[in-house]
Amino acid sequence: MMNAVKWTLWIVSCLLLASASGGAADPPYLDYRLPVDARVRDLVSRLTLEEKILLLSETSPSLDRLGIKRYHYGNEALHGVVRPGKATVFPQAVALAAMWNPELLKTIATAISDEARAKHNESKGIMDTRVLGGRANGLLTFWSPTINMARDPRWGRTPETYGEDPFLTSRLAVAFIRGLQGDDPRYLKVVATPKHFAANNEEHNRFECNAVISERTLREYYLPGYEAAVKEGRAQSIMSAYNAINGIPCTANRWLLTDLLRGEWGFDGYVVTDCGAISHLYDRHRFVKSPEEAAAAAINAGIDLECGSWCTLPYVFKKYLLKASETGLVSSATIDRAVSNVLRLRFKLGMFDPPERIPYSRLGSETVGSSTHLELTRRAARESIVLMKNSVFQGKKLLPLDPKTIRSIAVVGPKAAVCELGDYSGHPANPPVSPLAGIRRRVGHSVKVKHVGWAATGQSGTPMVIPDHQLSPLGGGAGESGLKGEYFANTELAGQPCVRVDSRINFDWMNLPPDPILTGDSFSVRWRGKLNPLLSGQYRLILTSDDGVRFRLSGRLLVDAWEARPARLEAPGSDWTPPAPRKKYESDVVLNAGQVYDLELEYRNQGKAFIRLEWLPPPEPPGERFILEEEAARQSDIVIAFVGIGTDTGMEGLDRRTLDLPPDQELFLRRMFAANPKTVVVLINGNPLAVNWADQNIPAILEAWYPGEQGGNAVADVLFGDYNPAGRLPLTFYRSLDQLLPFDEYEVPKGRTYLYLAGAPLYPFGFGLSYTSFEYRNLKLSTRELGEDGRLRVSVDVKNAGHRDGEEVVQLYVRFLDSKVKRPIHALKAFRRVAIPRGATRSVPLELMARDFAYYDEVAKKFTVEPGRIEIQVGASSRDIRLRGTVTIK
Repeated sequence: MMNAVKWTLWIVSCLLLASASGGAADPPYLDYRLPVDARVRDLVSRLTLEEKILLLSETSPSLDRLGIKRYHYGNEALHGVVRPGKATVFPQAVALAAMWNPELLKTIATAISDEARAKHNESKGIMDTRVLGGRANGLLTFWSPTINMARDPRWGRTPETYGEDPFLTSRLAVAFIRGLQGDDPRYLKVVATPKHFAANNEEHNRFECNAVISERTLREYYLPGYEAAVKEGRAQSIMSAYNAINGIPCTANRWLLTDLLRGEWGFDGYVVTDCGAISHLYDRHRFVKSPEEAAAAAINAGIDLECGSWCTLPYVFKKYLLKASETGLVSSATIDRAVSNVLRLRFKLGMFDPPERIPYSRLGSETVGSSTHLELTRRAARESIVLMKNSVFQGKKLLPLDPKTIRSIAVVGPKAAVCELGDYSGHPANPPVSPLAGIRRRVGHSVKVKHVGWAATGQSGTPMVIPDHQLSPLGGGAGESGLKGEYFANTELAGQPCVRVDSRINFDWMNLPPDPILTGDSFSVRWRGKLNPLLSGQYRLILTSDDGVRFRLSGRLLVDAWEARPARLEAPGSDWTPPAPRKKYESDVVLNAGQVYDLELEYRNQGKAFIRLEWLPPPEPPGERFILEEEAARQSDIVIAFVGIGTDTGMEGLDRRTLDLPPDQELFLRRMFAANPKTVVVLINGNPLAVNWADQNIPAILEAWYPGEQGGNAVADVLFGDYNPAGRLPLTFYRSLDQLLPFDEYEVPKGRTYLYLAGAPLYPFGFGLSYTSFEYRNLKLSTRELGEDGRLRVSVDVKNAGHRDGEEVVQLYVRFLDSKVKRPIHALKAFRRVAIPRGATRSVPLELMARDFAYYDEVAKKFTVEPGRIEIQVGASSRDIRLRGTVTIK
């Protein structure tokens, strides 16, 4: 019967094609009335083999004879549109997870995709051709979200994730993907690309890591987010990971990319590689012996599109797939499958249809950075802030602050006057608000705000990247930080550049995804702006580069090394291009605090670009460290200290080595507390921090993450009680490295995360306080016995017993009382964020299915629900369970 139905559908499709093409000027693939798959088949049939291969690279050329435009697939939207130009910058992903609010996250993703479509409509889909050489902009295909599990807090990409729990991650992934892709039945607003599939969790060996994982752990912990993204979110693209799993690189893993992804889960989009991953099958994993075999292994496993411009062996498909086909390593049908998958999404985006047919074509430039989006990012930052501690001080809780009773505030610390946006951030559409600026706006002239700028010293002897808050771009606005970057499509700084502001000079394009503002292997950049030192003395300026550079400071030529290296440095007996050797240039200069210095840095590149500008500030004289901060603290009614970390200590390509605050910040907090015990600490960070001393001594602590462009206003809203915090931790804050397993241990049941951690953490998963209090009562279960396919309805009454309106995140965990196999200590299975006015009670409904209790049986090769008792736990965090009930699986 099914064969007859398929045969009938095929005949109807053929008739439609014949009807559409008969006497029509346009070929069938341009007829928007036809089914998408019929249009794809028609277009693919018109392509030569060479053209098909050209379309399988992330920077895809135009094919004028068929009306196919140039296109770049590599845009990002982790917490806002990254490029080109400006866009609303929302809080970093881990902060969005701390909201525990999938509905709001979907609204945020909708705003992001609205801005992407608006940019696309305004630019007609083409970026500045002066820099891209005519390449089309990748405005509508996003390599987001990152849904790898944050199993180890040292992982550099932890801030990009939704935390350590597979259930929370899956709910947030589905919400974000749906918001990005839109809900039109015919057209996608943009394409979402969950990454990195799968078990990608180390940066120090990111290109060759081999994660050893049992299938049970893989299925129960590392894969649920992707399964939900495909089955529920209907994600139309997936990015494969650099790492191997049990010896097989993900990019060549047919079980992962085809059997599981398409066979079991029904994925119908395209699979793109992480950048350079196919080359690493050959030069890092040594999984194959030749580039042709690397191309064949990837496409045969299920890869459809290669990101491969920035690696030692660029564009493997483009250079070697044809030869692999000619030698029989790859069939023509496999190449047709890949190009069909890629082109299908272009049709779904409406790239071959009249704009008036596309519902998103009316979004305009007024959408980008709109007042609605500005308020939305402020709301997101507020909802993400976690109140970690709030002790009684002099007879009352220290927070919230009452400006009517405060005459002066000391706002101090390294993060007070900066806007830490985190990795994969675009350029804010509106002036970003630092915590200092937010506090000043909130208190106005009624409270004196004393601020002491943070001056990093060279006491440790370790050079540091020159921070953005000590740089200001040429022609920039008030409060704007960083340097103006002018990017040229040649190596001689010639012609009309494309311009943007770069926060700091710390680029390793070999180790990071490509940026379409660049032209690939050949470009030049001029950065200009002001350098604003905060300490007087002798500085050592350190410039590291792999190619030609010139560096001037207030007219003085410090580095003149403009000679470019050869475009290619072939390794003897090899088919790949190694990175060029890096050279370090050091200059000792005397700089005076308060004086502004003109800075100009020019760079040319013909290969794998790398450039970094660091300095070693002078050591502060003994006894003078933090004197000004201590004076401000003693003379103020209250101290608000902003401390934390940034992308200089943890990001893509850089794992953290410690969980602690930098030593100078730890010393700073102790000195502030000694000068004025009425101190509030605000953490700005993306990775968990082991702030043990602060937890034991400081009366109030807020976790603000990387809070986005409105972060300063949001922090002030919470500090002064204009908003009652309700953020919850999406991951565990450990006490020390001693609570962690070795970095390369992927078996979570051996003791990782709240699911299996035996000891007491510093702050548990799901934790967060409020300015009010909540009471839990009357737990109800719809049944006490549940069949394998049954549904369990749970409800609990939550009363706001305090004096302020507030929100509570009600969390439901399950504990397996009779399991014959090792199970988590307990596991999150439902949650709901609920607003409850003071004095009111809300009945909070939650729901479970029997399959939520299943484990993966490696012998039976399926998920199994065991008979036995399961404890239903409802509470305010994983370590604050208020009510318990029991259900029995029959």
